[in-house]
Amino acid sequence: MAKLRVQGSRWWAFDGTTLVRLVCLKTFDPGSDSAGKIEITCLDEEETKSYIPGLSDPGDGSMGFDIDTANTSHLQIVQWATDKKELTIIQGGTDSQSIPTVTGGVLDDLPADRTWWKFEASLTTPVWKFDADTLVNCTVTMQRKSATKWIPKT
Repeated sequence: MAKLRVQGSRWWAFDGTTLVRLVCLKTFDPGSDSAGKIEITCLDEEETKSYIPGLSDPGDGSMGFDIDTANTSHLQIVQWATDKKELTIIQGGTDSQSIPTVTGGVLDDLPADRTWWKFEASLTTPVWKFDADTLVNCTVTMQRKSATKWIPKT
């Protein structure tokens, strides 16, 4: 049975022109979606309402890292968050070393020999954390505007 480890995963962000590998993230949570509900209860029902699932509401996620001013991806994440930039976020599983590519400013199809997670999100204002006996930490909220698409390796 194949199992995917978290350690060794890789993340990228595509801002519409440039693909940037996000190096040395400490936490990553894509968030969870919630589904609305549409009531379908008949007026002659006396005890319990009935529902069917409605549209999904993409959840907010987050990414965190110990800030390293020599890490250009950390600087880029903070800038994107400050600008509230819309991005395509891509996570590659540990089952291959294939990487996403861009041709002519367009994100290519992801390689089929690796498991992927992909979604659209806007980053929001960075939150800084200063605790004793730790490194300065930054957490950025990802306001997703799409579901997280899971693409298993084939």
